[in-house]
Amino acid sequence: MEQSRWNDDLDIEVQLTRVNEELRSVRLDLAKVEGQAEAARGLVTVRVGADCRIRDLKLDPRVMRLPSAELAEAIKEAANTAVDQVAGRAREITAVLTGEASEGYTR
Repeated sequence: MEQSRWNDDLDIEVQLTRVNEELRSVRLDLAKVEGQAEAARGLVTVRVGADCRIRDLKLDPRVMRLPSAELAEAIKEAANTAVDQVAGRAREITAVLTGEASEGYTR
């Protein structure tokens, strides 16, 4: 009986090692996630990082012809779409931990 318990402890240790490796891998994958979107017929481009902070904002000079309210809406639209991309990708990556990974997720 003592031998069986020792083997069980080893199995648990192996499983914990695997889980820790999987978590490390998921964290690395999450850190690389980015989203990018355009609005106003491509005149506004926003890129956000995994933390959903804006990494880059590009405004085509022609966008300055838009009324300020329309420009503001275009920036919000592009930023929100990019954030949605990050959130979706993060859900795909973390689904691996719960066994709900979609077929589209690959590492």
